Amino acid sequence: MADKVLERVRTELKDSLTDSVIKQLLDDLNDEKVLGEEEVESVLQQNPLRADRARCLIDSVKKKGPRACQILLEKLQKRDENVYDKLQLDKLLTQSSPRAVGSSQGTAAARPEAQPTDKDEYPMKSKPRGFCVIINNEQFTNTEKTRSGSKKDADALKEVFEFLGFTVKMHTDLSAEEMKELMLRYSKQQHNGDCFVCCVLSHGKSMGVLGCDWNLCPMENIFTPFDGKNCSTLVGKPKVFFIQACRGLNMQEVSSDDAEGTDISLTFDSAAGSYGIPQSSDFLIARSTVDNYISYRSPGEGSWFIQSLCKHLREGSSRGDDIHTILTRVNDEVSRKEARLWKDGVHLAKMIPEPTYTLRKKLVFRIP
Repeated sequence: MADKVLERVRTELKDSLTDSVIKQLLDDLNDEKVLGEEEVESVLQQNPLRADRARCLIDSVKKKGPRACQILLEKLQKRDENVYDKLQLDKLLTQSSPRAVGSSQGTAAARPEAQPTDKDEYPMKSKPRGFCVIINNEQFTNTEKTRSGSKKDADALKEVFEFLGFTVKMHTDLSAEEMKELMLRYSKQQHNGDCFVCCVLSHGKSMGVLGCDWNLCPMENIFTPFDGKNCSTLVGKPKVFFIQACRGLNMQEVSSDDAEGTDISLTFDSAAGSYGIPQSSDFLIARSTVDNYISYRSPGEGSWFIQSLCKHLREGSSRGDDIHTILTRVNDEVSRKEARLWKDGVHLAKMIPEPTYTLRKKLVFRIP
């Protein structure tokens, strides 16, 4: 039984739990009604040392019985898979399960009910799911650089992520320094949800995105505040970034002659410099175009990438599709688009988005 297993690993578990994981487990146990709010506060406030908090957490759950212990171990697997595996909890729980002897019917009756695990998929059960931060830079100090149509993208993102259960925070026309400060501020918040999403809509260069003051905000200032070193409450959780911005001035060429053309008015999110994906896990960064190329936006309809993304996020998430499947569909749809662009003559505009990731599990935006 789970209570026997918890007693067996009590000392090792107490020594292994970090402050961040302790707080996450307390939130989980409160959500599952294993521990009440007063019990959670008691664990945190009456035990200033990490080891004492861990010991109090374990002992409080043990007093609640076997089912409470089972829930704690399930949540531990979600919050710190390394500790779960180090303590060999799967093996111990299997060994402790009751087994009937005799007929095959008796064995089947005694087999414990299979419990869902989070080994292959990130949990997406919290309400709300987490924050979705949208930065929409539309008006710039250089009025000729206004990003007409960007509000359509921001509104579409707000609608779809509210549909997906996120708390949406909209920020408009930020300078480069304001974007940096905003990212730091969100990284210092308590993230109790299962996921964090950030969408940046702006002009851009290879090395980053531009503030409305036309200064550069390097990509590392967008991503790094949320890595495992700087944001403990997002450790082990997916951190998803959608970036609608140019990455250079080059235009992609048509590589086949079987695509259907569409004659629409286009602009591009460009300025006249690569960054590395953060060296931490659980990131997904989907950018509207590949490095050194421009990204297209229709003043009347919004950008190719964001409009396709919002459509496929809603449709695919409703079917239970994972984010890789969804982004592959987005890549395919955007790659099929083309339009005539006036820039030193007539050009046939083409584009392909570029998602990159360090995710360790399948990510599915489950509908609340």
